[in-house]
Amino acid sequence: MDFLAELRRRSVFRVTAAYLVAAWVVMQVVGFVADASTMPEWATTFVLILVIAGLPIVIVVAWAFEITPEGPKLTGPRGEDERIKPFRPADAILVAALVAVICVVVWQQLAPRDVQYVAAEVEQDAGPEAASIAVLAFDDLSPEGNQEYFSDGISEELLNVLVRVDGLRVASRTSAFSFKGSDASIPEIASDLNVRHVVEGSVRRAGDTIRITAQLIDSESDGHMWSETYDRELTASNIFAVQDEIATAIVAELRARLGGILPEVEIDVTAATDSLDAFELYWRAWELYLDRRDLGEVERLLAQVVDLDPEYAEAWELRGATHMLAGVQYGGIPGTRDELLAMAREYNDIALALDPDSSLAIASNANLSVDVLANPDAAMLAQAIEDLTRAIELDPHNVSALNWRGGEYLRVGYDQLAIQDYLACIELEPLSAACQGSLINTYSTMGEYQLAYDRLIESLEQGVAYVGASPVSLAILGKRDLFLVTVAQDYPDNPPWGTPDVFYEILRNPEGDWDHLIPAFEAQWDNNIAYRYLGPIIGAYPSEFPDGWYAFYDHEYAEYRRSPEYQAQLQASSLPEFWRAYGFPPQCRERDDGWIECE
Repeated sequence: MDFLAELRRRSVFRVTAAYLVAAWVVMQVVGFVADASTMPEWATTFVLILVIAGLPIVIVVAWAFEITPEGPKLTGPRGEDERIKPFRPADAILVAALVAVICVVVWQQLAPRDVQYVAAEVEQDAGPEAASIAVLAFDDLSPEGNQEYFSDGISEELLNVLVRVDGLRVASRTSAFSFKGSDASIPEIASDLNVRHVVEGSVRRAGDTIRITAQLIDSESDGHMWSETYDRELTASNIFAVQDEIATAIVAELRARLGGILPEVEIDVTAATDSLDAFELYWRAWELYLDRRDLGEVERLLAQVVDLDPEYAEAWELRGATHMLAGVQYGGIPGTRDELLAMAREYNDIALALDPDSSLAIASNANLSVDVLANPDAAMLAQAIEDLTRAIELDPHNVSALNWRGGEYLRVGYDQLAIQDYLACIELEPLSAACQGSLINTYSTMGEYQLAYDRLIESLEQGVAYVGASPVSLAILGKRDLFLVTVAQDYPDNPPWGTPDVFYEILRNPEGDWDHLIPAFEAQWDNNIAYRYLGPIIGAYPSEFPDGWYAFYDHEYAEYRRSPEYQAQLQASSLPEFWRAYGFPPQCRERDDGWIECE
């Protein structure tokens, strides 16, 4: 009690309370200034350290010194008749201020916060990144108006150059080109694409000359930052040279306006071909390839391209990818499946001989090496994933490689990695039906039927009509009309065991009496519907699955995965060897007796 009385006599309590209140006020001011200026983050931390370090100093000084009319003096021992200073109104105000500060600090720390809401609000207020841009499809101003493929090709070549500039985010080709013919304003387009800057232009071919006009627009002001018109003799080398000049000018202007956000880069556009005719034919083929339309015509055009310029690496890699798609899914090119896939590899190898860093050829070969096999070994699976990863590193915008790697991740049970690749693909190309469909089917495979349906509806609203939506999700959620449309388009030939209506009823009522269909099912194991979707429901499984990977992961096969038959099938595959080398997926684990349990 004597010590506490001495602290009161020396005004240690008063000084400490006053210091704490003043320190809180100082920190609030510093925090406000930091938020409203470009003060570095460490400055606030530095002030806080000074405030904390000052507290013991203030306490010691208050104990040792007292303020007198003659100035500060050392505090002497208490006299026998000396009285402790009474509690004054100023002390009451100081105590009230200290209590208020303590209450505010406690409330700030304990008050509930909606972090997600705050983050979303900040992101919305922030707007698009300053270093972001979209390249719109250049208008075709040719007299005949029949050179759209040519102007699109020039636009896309320019986009491909800008994509390689570090720090510059470029909107996807399909997103930007979707505004072709639109009467939307530049600010509206930029807002939809979430970019700050937009490049638009036009191409006019007339005889042996070409005029290319390009403009860089700031969407915030809707003002032109830069524009230029290039009149050149119509040659392939001049087209690539103009792309170099446009890209260099755009990046230089952005660097100057954005205060050095973008690094200083040297843009060097290498002419892919010296043949103007080859360039034109390539871009005609490219337009068809992107839409997966008439692959036979794509092959006919590309055959002409490589006749004109046998060293046109991009044409060879596109020819390889076209044959692979025709062989495994789309058809349209004469030849058997094996013949088409053999030609695909041959053309990819030619592309790689011309350009060892051909991302599309590397990805296509990786996909060929495993996707066409029922049971590739563990080393082949690992090599395919490694090659697809290299293809993505060479070209982060290679959406085909992202989609194919997602498929290989799913094949080995790494479903979350697969979803990441599909989402990355969709972020780059929101209108990619392949990646949208892969994501929908993956969600359904995992039993996330509502997610699969929501993604399907979202893609349809974006104009992506993915026919192969998982029928299981649609049936389980009771979306009968959409289910019937999907099945009718994706499986036009009804199997002998029933119509789409029967298919729907089986999925909706798996506990029903369907044993009478088993003989028909067993005769139809080459039908995807039979073994993938309906076999698990009626408990009919083939001794060898046409594509055994479904049995390893599909949600519908959970019961089958508890059987010795499944275990035998799994052990006969390359998955156990792959998992032991590279890690088991979260849904699978190996027991001491070697049995592998998968949920």
